Amino acid sequence: MSPAEFGAKVTTYFEGVDRDVFSDDPAANPALAVEVVGVGMAHDTPVVALIAPWTLCGLAIPPDGRLPTSLRIGPANYPVLRNDVDAIGSYFAVILVPDVSGYLRQQDARAVAGPLAEKFRVAVEKAREELTEVADRDRRSLLLGATPSAGQTRSPATAFGNPIGTGPDSRS
Repeated sequence: MSPAEFGAKVTTYFEGVDRDVFSDDPAANPALAVEVVGVGMAHDTPVVALIAPWTLCGLAIPPDGRLPTSLRIGPANYPVLRNDVDAIGSYFAVILVPDVSGYLRQQDARAVAGPLAEKFRVAVEKAREELTEVADRDRRSLLLGATPSAGQTRSPATAFGNPIGTGPDSRS
């Protein structure tokens, strides 16, 4: 999914949530509307920041469905929440600003969301690069026949077992 497609799906879905769930909720800030900002890519993962009358959060949809359980954004670790909705698919969210009640105008929220979106994108990019690096290293180890407990490797010729004609079933 492209970042633009992800942003459009997020916008459509959360406009519906706003209308159907938060329209009469006193906790929702009536000065804010659902808006997606910071649409981009973090390594291989589409990311957006969502401004909503009830929150400001970063959303990511990694192609393999993997992110760590927390992301370091600036000096703090933020929990990563996983959600799955038909309209978007399986995505991850980080609540960047849990209380948006103090924003008096959409542009105030947008001014905060822009820099946070970039910090979120950088954190997701770093996490995805690390996850990809680990997956690639594990894949190489498997192909080379690494034995994780001993840390030894077999030659590529024997990575999938004994060479033809030398196994226990071979006849001399």
